[in-house]
Amino acid sequence: MIKRALLWSALFFMLWLLLPSPSHAATSFVKANVEYGQFKSLFTLEDPVMMKDGRVLLPLREVGDILGLKVHWNQPQQRASLYGVNLEMTLHPGNDAAYVNKEKKKLQTSVEVINEKLYIPLRFVAEAVNEEVKWDSHTKTLSVGSTYAVGTDKGITFWLNRKNGEFYQAIGNKVPSFIGILDIRVEELRHLQVDRLSDHSSYVRLYEAVGMSALGKRSGQVFVKNGQIIKESHFGFRGYYPDTNTYNLYDLQEKLLFTDGKHAEFLNHEGEVVASYNLGELTGKEDEVYMIEYVTDSYMILREYGTQHLILYHRMREITAYVHEILLLPPAEKQFLEEVALDRNNEPDRELIIRFNKQEENTLLFLYKSKTTGQVDLYHFNLKDLKNDSP
Repeated sequence: MIKRALLWSALFFMLWLLLPSPSHAATSFVKANVEYGQFKSLFTLEDPVMMKDGRVLLPLREVGDILGLKVHWNQPQQRASLYGVNLEMTLHPGNDAAYVNKEKKKLQTSVEVINEKLYIPLRFVAEAVNEEVKWDSHTKTLSVGSTYAVGTDKGITFWLNRKNGEFYQAIGNKVPSFIGILDIRVEELRHLQVDRLSDHSSYVRLYEAVGMSALGKRSGQVFVKNGQIIKESHFGFRGYYPDTNTYNLYDLQEKLLFTDGKHAEFLNHEGEVVASYNLGELTGKEDEVYMIEYVTDSYMILREYGTQHLILYHRMREITAYVHEILLLPPAEKQFLEEVALDRNNEPDRELIIRFNKQEENTLLFLYKSKTTGQVDLYHFNLKDLKNDSP
């Protein structure tokens, strides 16, 4: 009996040695999606989720992107930092503690470096900014709450509270400061587009498309100078087509576009208005929404959103003309453009429009796909031919 007991003990010991260690058994990697915002929009994470001890870990930058935080990696000190509204957090690889607003907090699982990326516990960071995180192991989906959209450029970062319009700014790696409340409200926007113009001024743009078919659009611009909101413009619209306002103003050096879809103002880098237009007056349609797709010192090219017709406005001579009426299009193509414009909101094909291509000396070049041949043709128009009696 004693020999048999010793034999069984030795056998169990050998089997125990062959089993994986608990730390390895508790760690796995899975490809996952993130369910985001009111409309449960989905996007796929670039890196796999690490499941460790029943907890979700993500790379540092993925966590910052999801929760609207600025991230910073200090290589000499081997220290990761996250900055957000009322939050400064620091973590170290292999450490099971973090500092939240300079207070030491215990982590339930340590920070890990995998494939040269720092994996940190998502729920711990989310709870520090009062956000909820849910993990569906069956669908491999993270459901994440997030309050702020964030954007950065050349060392300056801005945060927008989507729910109440609170606007924050931070220069360098700091906790942001409140600088005012915007009239702009967004629902699912995660990224602000920021252009730092100088040491004291910045231009912030935002755009989102929401809803089941992404038909609800919101667009806006903000000018910030010396930590104060100097100007903002925004508008909402519905349809298949995106916001096509151009923010690279080509020949207009150091000019910024502010538009609410019905008016347009051009500001210099000091925030001073250098030109202003009532777009409805230019076209004679006060209720339309207009995009500005190209601007020079002498002319603007507008897109009438409801019809998607292209409009040429000569700024110096104050002449307005619909492009499909002044180009030498075949009569059947002009008729087609007029007919499809009447039901444009039900037509998702963006090729059913005229597009501006470029300018060569005094000639404007436009692209249009023939509905007869399916070929994209190039049409020329000389600015000298634009007259007050243009069709």
